[in-house]
Amino acid sequence: MTKARETYLDLLKELVAIPSVSAKREYLPEAANRIAKALTDLGGQTTVDDSYFAPLVISHFKSQKPDAKTLIIYNHYDVQPAEPFDLWNSDPWTLTEKDGHLYGRGVDDDKGNLTARLTALAEYLDEHDQQLPVNIIFVVEGSEETASQHLDDYFKKHPEIKGDLIIWESGSKDGDGRPIIGGGNKGIVTFNLKAKTGGIDLHSSLAAVVNSAPWRLSQALATFFDQDGRIRVPHFYDQVKKPNQREKDLIAALPDSREDFIKKNQIEAPLLTDKRGDDWKQALYFEPTLNIEGITSGYQGAGVKTVLPAEATAKVEARLVPGMDPDDTLKAIEKHLIAQGFDDIEVEKTLGQGGYRSDMTNPEIERVIRLSKEAYGKEPVVIPTSAGTGPMNYAYEATKTPIVGFGIGYPGTLDHAPNENIRLKDYDENVAFVKAILESYQK
Repeated sequence: MTKARETYLDLLKELVAIPSVSAKREYLPEAANRIAKALTDLGGQTTVDDSYFAPLVISHFKSQKPDAKTLIIYNHYDVQPAEPFDLWNSDPWTLTEKDGHLYGRGVDDDKGNLTARLTALAEYLDEHDQQLPVNIIFVVEGSEETASQHLDDYFKKHPEIKGDLIIWESGSKDGDGRPIIGGGNKGIVTFNLKAKTGGIDLHSSLAAVVNSAPWRLSQALATFFDQDGRIRVPHFYDQVKKPNQREKDLIAALPDSREDFIKKNQIEAPLLTDKRGDDWKQALYFEPTLNIEGITSGYQGAGVKTVLPAEATAKVEARLVPGMDPDDTLKAIEKHLIAQGFDDIEVEKTLGQGGYRSDMTNPEIERVIRLSKEAYGKEPVVIPTSAGTGPMNYAYEATKTPIVGFGIGYPGTLDHAPNENIRLKDYDENVAFVKAILESYQK
């Protein structure tokens, strides 16, 4: 083990021990300041901007080459809550090594990816007389797990963050050990719906003449979809940016089968795409969604309480593909509810961000794809977008820089779940891969 690897594994141990949970707004400055110190110690010109609740860390590493390109390396230091603690086999806030794995909250998402990149940079500098062939800007935020609140504001404050390629936070290998190179993600708008049919809960015998709030809310929610799960909201699909043929081909080439998908996710209901006769992969990656996250109303305790609830709430989300504006999408949903006679349903926006999809033929992204094949000895799986959500659109709109993601994960990493872990083998391979990317700019 090199000195750099030992140094940054020690840093990873320190970072995992900081429970920087952005949902609870806890220990975010502590994590930011520790990362800033590590970047400064490595030679970066580092700033901690604490204008908002989650400080942003920015660190510049300058190349002596006058025509050097610039890499922006994006990571985040916040993590998901570790609860339920009793499902962990070790303390989530203690980096634990066992059988070639490292366990701990944030070890993959996203602190381990950051320390792997710092290791690669430190080793490269040690091997090249502290000289870089490319400028590097680290951008490390602290609210990624809570929709990257204020990241767009931070980018507006720091217009100097410009580059030729953004290396995104993380990534994984597939089940066959092939590295996955990603280039996009969906956006999202989340909102609460509330139905109120009275000032107090009533005796349920009055249901013969009084509508309950949960019944009213469920009627409103039912108008969102047709029988095949197609979204019925007028103009919902108007802004959708259709995938090009290369993007469709990349998704079609993904090895997962319909049966694998059903088994892995323990799905018992029929797939909506089967009902519609659509391709499930194309829908998963390229179509927007409208999903009911949860419904709350009435009595939920043991036994029976014969009550007619006066209030009911639902948490709802729409995953957005590129082209869709979060606010426009929510306005379309509000207009739909009014048109359907549900103008009494209150709508409250909670979060929103746009989606982004890279052009996977961009020369800088093609460089990464080529180097991945050389570093791992396997053809990478290239995915133009994920089905999930992240703040890529904030970064792209601010910098107009292509984005590519890869990282240290594997199918059993368990991000956001108990026993989150990485394999040391994947960590070391990723360090070598990042070094190969830096090396490629010498040529």
